[in-house]
Amino acid sequence: MPPLLERLGVELPVVQAGMGGGLSRHELAAAVSAAGGLGTIAVNGADSIRRELAAARALTEKPVAVNLLLPFARRDWFGAAAEADVVVTFWGKPRRQTPGAWLHQCGSVEEARETHAAGADGVIVQGVEAGGHVRGTTPALELLEKARAALPAGYPLFLGGGIAERADVKAALAAGATAAVAGTRFLLSEESRAHALYKERLLAAKETLLTDLFGAGWPAPHRVVPNAATESGRRRGSRLLNRLLAPGARYTPRPCNCG
Repeated sequence: MPPLLERLGVELPVVQAGMGGGLSRHELAAAVSAAGGLGTIAVNGADSIRRELAAARALTEKPVAVNLLLPFARRDWFGAAAEADVVVTFWGKPRRQTPGAWLHQCGSVEEARETHAAGADGVIVQGVEAGGHVRGTTPALELLEKARAALPAGYPLFLGGGIAERADVKAALAAGATAAVAGTRFLLSEESRAHALYKERLLAAKETLLTDLFGAGWPAPHRVVPNAATESGRRRGSRLLNRLLAPGARYTPRPCNCG
């Protein structure tokens, strides 16, 4: 087991990514952690963070992480998140704001270097295959290889993006990742707060789209399952940045023709 995971008490090299919208709360995080991985809570507000952490602690004694989106996180959120075993930050300039274990999710080698220089305990490299808000523009395994070459030997690198099954985890570990990070895959679990119909759509999905259609208030690319809303947005001119033929499919390194 890699030293960082051993120090944290994580038994399996699998991390459940933090997902917004109330999808990854204490039930899911505690279940993943109790199974030996690292579960992650993602909620807004200091009181909500403390409440979810307490609820997770009531379900498991294993380590639990809290995810914070830097464009929205306030100072008191960090104070509350510091009570977690690990704090994960995303989408912004990496800077240590809590004393304990800290991971920052990156979408480029340059950002990974900056995160290492900021003193993070590890970097999550996010490939373009990732679901939800996507920072990465490079296929996950390719980005991992580049980040590994750019950072000191042995520095913890976690890999996210297109992790859907055991084979994906094995591929990540074989490529040198400390652990694999999966988000969408965990939405199908009983402990996820995703709506039942949403889970059905995910399970039946044959392709995904990377688009800026849902960027109101935060113009960040977002990987989604196509539906009538995405088709309407395409007709109105919203950018379709990339298409994957299945949630875990390989990235197609060219934009779609959306004309």
